[in-house]
Amino acid sequence: MTITPEQMTARASLTLAQYAGPYLGHADFTAERRVRAIHLLACMHDVLMSATINAVELEINPHTGSLIAGSGNGGFRPQACAVGAATSAHKEGCGIDIRDTPSRAFARWCLQNEARLKAAGICAIEDPRWTPTWVHLQTRPVPSGHFAFIPSASPPLAPPLPEQA
Repeated sequence: MTITPEQMTARASLTLAQYAGPYLGHADFTAERRVRAIHLLACMHDVLMSATINAVELEINPHTGSLIAGSGNGGFRPQACAVGAATSAHKEGCGIDIRDTPSRAFARWCLQNEARLKAAGICAIEDPRWTPTWVHLQTRPVPSGHFAFIPSASPPLAPPLPEQA
């Protein structure tokens, strides 16, 4: 199937409203966090366009109506949100979860294209063993300096991908 440039751009696009989800008007979504979120979305546009060009199938999440994973907390999260870590990049407008299919095509592509993601402004992803149906990407570096970092002391939720062997 041939995809037009317009279709490709539409598949790789995320809006600020989609990223903020139910928290678009929340007091915690400050001007500073909105600026960070806009930067994140610009970086993600480059990443998602590149993945699409490389034939990675990206799926719309029926819960969010976008590529954002989850049911309302895969983009921005307010400070009091119980989902994720207290210091989550999501709470600063620097982190996003992208829905990934059972084949884990996007996670595998991300692991194979670390340099490309870094060039686009992505500083880190969560180790895909801890994110079995999504890929977490962020524009904020992690203290360990690892690109694919382990997000918690909990056991992994999925086996390693072939790229992690």
